[in-house]
Amino acid sequence: MAILILRKLAYRYIRLVGNLIAFARYKPIHPPGHDLSLTANNVAVIVPTLEGSGEQLVNTLESILKNDPQQIILSTIDENRQKAELIATSMQNHRSKVEVTSVPRPKKSHQIAIALTRVRTDIVILADGDVLWPPCLVRWILAPFKDPLMGGVATCQRVQAPNNPRISQYIWWFLGALYLERRNFDCTATTYMDGGVPCLSGRTVAYRAKILQSCKKAFVKEAWFGKLLNADDDNFLTRWVVTHRYKTYFQSHPNAEVLTTLEESPKFLKQCVRWSRSNWRSNLRSLFIDRAVWW
Repeated sequence: MAILILRKLAYRYIRLVGNLIAFARYKPIHPPGHDLSLTANNVAVIVPTLEGSGEQLVNTLESILKNDPQQIILSTIDENRQKAELIATSMQNHRSKVEVTSVPRPKKSHQIAIALTRVRTDIVILADGDVLWPPCLVRWILAPFKDPLMGGVATCQRVQAPNNPRISQYIWWFLGALYLERRNFDCTATTYMDGGVPCLSGRTVAYRAKILQSCKKAFVKEAWFGKLLNADDDNFLTRWVVTHRYKTYFQSHPNAEVLTTLEESPKFLKQCVRWSRSNWRSNLRSLFIDRAVWW
């Protein structure tokens, strides 16, 4: 037993040292100078949202509009479409226009799929309705697509600090911040090592539009032991990119860093359980069904 524990500790800290070296040597890909195919004019942003309204969503859209993408598509459910259209109308004085799509029932994969029918660009960015972008995020998230084999690019993420939090809120916020910081660290290190990313997080992630268009049918019908899944969209798209021999990249730079929110209550633990279940399902599928990670 003692030998087993020592082996586990040795593995843990050898891995940590390796990740520290990789993290220190990592360099982000800088935006190109004059590549017209890598500009905001060739980008559509899809924002799946349930409520279709609210101050947080408005702040998200305003931060996206500062990046001047060609299209912004707000995808909600039929019940809340009117509220989403009111928000879209209120933002028509910007160069980028906000379009609205909807589906009968809430399911993120269906909301993304219906929005893809409106896309007219080569690059699609998926963004949650509770993120804040820096003004030059699009330029930086596009930079790795200079490589024609690049399929998906993820962003660095940090938790927005709460305003005047109670002690209990601060504790949950701190746990969420630790989770994202550790994730940023791991993804940066693995990107340097071999270009691998455990999961292209849907909080803000860019894909080639042709990749998303090619997987729409499989995306909306993903199942586990015959049961359709409502979650796992991030993991599904990551696996699709890898199994179709495209590259992934984690763009770790302040100009490619989004702010997001996590639960500031015991609900955070339920969120962690959902992430854990999703990761187990995806990892087992990657190892024993897709098997692309073996070679």
